[in-house]
Amino acid sequence: MRTIVIFSLLLSGFCSCKNNRPQDTSQIVQERAGKEESGKGLAVPRLVVKDGKNRDLGKIREGIKTSVTFTLFNEGKASASNISIHDLSQGGCTAVSQVSKLAVGDSAKLEFIFETLGYGGRKETRQIKVRYDNPELSPITLSVTAEILPTEAHQVPIGELYYNFFVLVDIRDETDFREGHIAGAIHVSKDEVLSWASALPKDFMIYLYSEDDTESDALAKILQNNDYKEALSVIGGIKEWKRRYGERVIIEGAR
Repeated sequence: MRTIVIFSLLLSGFCSCKNNRPQDTSQIVQERAGKEESGKGLAVPRLVVKDGKNRDLGKIREGIKTSVTFTLFNEGKASASNISIHDLSQGGCTAVSQVSKLAVGDSAKLEFIFETLGYGGRKETRQIKVRYDNPELSPITLSVTAEILPTEAHQVPIGELYYNFFVLVDIRDETDFREGHIAGAIHVSKDEVLSWASALPKDFMIYLYSEDDTESDALAKILQNNDYKEALSVIGGIKEWKRRYGERVIIEGAR
């Protein structure tokens, strides 16, 4: 008796509003299938990655700047918005291009710098996540792998040179410069230093020296007041150099 009651309750749950009679179970199944099928056609974005989500760059020498480009394509039925890029590699992979929205049928290129400096002798896999407004398909994980070859004993990565780079400027008269200057120094007249520096980045390291430090101090202050914050005067000038090191690396000539 209890079984019959439960069965009748279940049937009553599927009664038609029109005739208040239970529907055929096959009809119920068809209706559910129809709803699921119509759900597939909802206007939602769907981002795919052309040429694959994973890249293997093979072997790269440390210090070589390597860029990787992924192409996102929206094959969905609505614009993709709120697109954001997340680097999971703690600085090892940097996004240099961004996209925040992608219309239906449109594509966009995402370029990333695969940093090799400081990673010599290691095999690295960098991961990037792309999030957008389709929680069922987001995020998309992109990965890049490379074997980074260490530098040889006779090599230096260009990035290391850049980070340590500076220019040494002799602001004395040209005659004094030709008679003897610190190796590697260039001659720039003190009246032309500011215009000469205008061709350089504001954060460029500039060392100025004169006979002592009187003229170089004054010029360094002028440069710093013009936003060349890394312009510095060598204390004591070439006199102090000779007092400490004698004629070591003092050379004659125009270069």
